[in-house]
Amino acid sequence: MLTHIAISNLITIHELLLEFSSGTTVMTGETGTGKSILIDAIELALGARAHESIVRPGQEKADISLSFDLSTLPLALAWLKNYDLDQGTHECIIRRTVDKNGRSRSYVNGMPTTLQPLRELSELLIDIHGQHEHQSLLKPEKQREMLDDFAGHLSLVDKVSALAHEWRHLNDEINTLRKLTEEKSARSDFLAFQSRELDELHITPDEFQSLDLEHKQLSHADELLQNMNVALNCLTENETHNALSCLNQALQALESLQHVDSKIAPWIDNIKSAIIHVSDTENELQRYLNGIDIDPERLAWVEERISTLFNLARKHKVSPNELYEFQQKLAAELHALENSDEHLNQLTQKLKTLEQHYQDTAKKLSQSRIKAAKKLTTDITATIHELALPHAEFLIAFEPNTVADISPHGLEKILFQIKTNAGQPMQPLAKIASGGELSRMSLAIHIATAEQHIIPTLIFDEVDVGISGGTAEIVGKLLRRLGKTHQVLCVTHLPQVASLGHQHIRVEKRNEKNHTQTHVTFLSKDEKIGEIARMLGGVAITKKTIEHAREMVEESCTV
Repeated sequence: MLTHIAISNLITIHELLLEFSSGTTVMTGETGTGKSILIDAIELALGARAHESIVRPGQEKADISLSFDLSTLPLALAWLKNYDLDQGTHECIIRRTVDKNGRSRSYVNGMPTTLQPLRELSELLIDIHGQHEHQSLLKPEKQREMLDDFAGHLSLVDKVSALAHEWRHLNDEINTLRKLTEEKSARSDFLAFQSRELDELHITPDEFQSLDLEHKQLSHADELLQNMNVALNCLTENETHNALSCLNQALQALESLQHVDSKIAPWIDNIKSAIIHVSDTENELQRYLNGIDIDPERLAWVEERISTLFNLARKHKVSPNELYEFQQKLAAELHALENSDEHLNQLTQKLKTLEQHYQDTAKKLSQSRIKAAKKLTTDITATIHELALPHAEFLIAFEPNTVADISPHGLEKILFQIKTNAGQPMQPLAKIASGGELSRMSLAIHIATAEQHIIPTLIFDEVDVGISGGTAEIVGKLLRRLGKTHQVLCVTHLPQVASLGHQHIRVEKRNEKNHTQTHVTFLSKDEKIGEIARMLGGVAITKKTIEHAREMVEESCTV
């Protein structure tokens, strides 16, 4: 759960440090005080879009830090470990800074991170329900996601999606192959002609490199013979003076002095080693010399072969070194075309098998959705009845997909339907005319799904818009009940909701030295009574108003 939040230089907040506990925490304040600024700060820290206007005027940057206790969140701990961001404790600190130019930086446990993995982590920590989120509930894809989250079969959802994408990829490959097959006759003739032309030359791997080396040797044969003979003459073959005889003379001279000074021994070894190297070099030069061939006919053939390879390489727009590889590529494509019918049959059979696998998996998903929909329908309908809609009915309808190919979302479309009065037909949630009814529906759905949610911290940002009176008190009781199993943060303008919070935060704006400053304070019991009285009363708060507020706060302790 969220344990601390630290904010500096965010819009109208200079410095703020709050410590949170479990249960339901309500946040209230006068209209225009920016009651949702804490929610905005949390969303920013968790990766929401940032811009330079959030930085307090005159300051260099805004800084937000959130601390979480992950002792009951194995998935979040595993995520940190997977990204090498764990610290060996159950604490996780998320920090984000935004400078006055709009540039932002994010950190998890002190290590820099990008927004995408940060958003992945945030989905395991906090679920935020905004006051306008009921609009997203009107979208079928959102309704499908809520049902799947409630059912807890996300691994099955992922498997169906993966199979659908694999099917689509394979189907595209088959269509491409069919198109090539239709054109294969002309293409095969062209490839066969090119292949025959290359096959007739009997090109071998690395042939061009070998020919190039041989050409250099043949064209410089005279120069090689002359200089090799000079080298051999200097090393061994000059009868009067050569390197080998000189080394032997030096060896004999030093060996005759070895008994005089032992220091001479290493020098003798060096000369012996030099004699061995000279002898080895002489043998290698002799073998090389014997292999030199002055053959004008061979030189002419090599030059003609190189010219042929150059011309062919230019024709096919490759380098001479790539001719052999190009020939193999042509042969492979020709072979594929000649065997395309067989390959197409194999892929078609594989597609049928994959489609059957998809159908089997998607049916399991459908069965799981139907089972979860029954329970969710019952839970939401019961909650709606508590919210002063006693004759309302809720239904999760399933419609078969009509798309031609296999859908990554399964075999059906999910549609939330509702009727708010007896005798009315069921109709899509999007057709509810009353904003108050839609707001209550949204709240009922959120509460019903949240009770099954593994995310420990739930935030409700004025989701009680459009309700009042006894319904507001019921909403407060529902949120307080939710606080027994989750950490709940709720921004509200209703005293009936605010009175039922386990903790109470008041948000105020003050003008200090010509600067607007936001103050956020945890209220004591007496301060909470005063705040509830302000929310109940008008300009003047009477003794009766205060007593009414006290009664509401004291009654909340019995819920």
